[in-house]
Amino acid sequence: MDGLFVNYFFLIFSLIAGLMVGSFLNVVIYRLPKMLFSQFEGNHTRSFNLCWPPSHCPVCEKLLLKRDNIPVFSWLVLKGKCRHCRTGVPSGYLICEVTVGLWFSLMAWYMLPHITVTEFIFSMGFFSVLYALAMIDIKHMILPDSLVYILLWGGLLASVMDIIPVSPLNSILGVIVSWVVMLSVLELYKKIRGQDGLGNGDVKLYSAVSAWLGLDLLPQLILISSVIGCVFYLVVRVYYSAILRVSENPFITENKAIPFGPAIALAALIFFHANIVVF
Repeated sequence: MDGLFVNYFFLIFSLIAGLMVGSFLNVVIYRLPKMLFSQFEGNHTRSFNLCWPPSHCPVCEKLLLKRDNIPVFSWLVLKGKCRHCRTGVPSGYLICEVTVGLWFSLMAWYMLPHITVTEFIFSMGFFSVLYALAMIDIKHMILPDSLVYILLWGGLLASVMDIIPVSPLNSILGVIVSWVVMLSVLELYKKIRGQDGLGNGDVKLYSAVSAWLGLDLLPQLILISSVIGCVFYLVVRVYYSAILRVSENPFITENKAIPFGPAIALAALIFFHANIVVF
């Protein structure tokens, strides 16, 4: 009975923690690109970061009440609208909170009997950063260095602390070799085709996730992420051109580029749980 209570406690706690992390990731996904674009344009007239200004409606700019920031619950109570101006709140906010909350609780149910709480926290951190990177790449075609470096150093730290079954040497070699290989692919493609086939952010992301997976899984990571990217490209093209019959595609730019970060993130997540996390 005590064991059952502990299991239910961890499930509920993980769900609540996941909802809160999902709410924070909404802030990161929305604000971090704006911060980067503002710095790039040299616009420093207004203080804007992850903490300031406080949560507010982007339309009427009125501050949100504390009870309006409760994950999922507030969105449902307000029916997806601003309390003040009744402007619709994108469903992506709700989807993020629900997705992360369910992932945390599902992994708690599946993993905690087999791994320590510290390993679980690092595993959820791995997922959370990958999720934020994937969503930002889909929306803005960028992979912020700050998140990529968190992923990189987190993987190296997890290796040194023996949290993941990847030795520090294997982790470091994975970072270095993946960076050299993918940068070579980038430069070679650019030289042959005269255009980018891979972004610098993608190269960095390959290196960052290789810190978690090690050198041994690098070939599989490259292969599966490429397959996922190709499938995503074909599905999106068919959906928008053949089914919706529209020429504008929000996921494919004018030079036929697609956000490749989600493919790398999904492949890394698959190999992390299939080969690294021992169930």
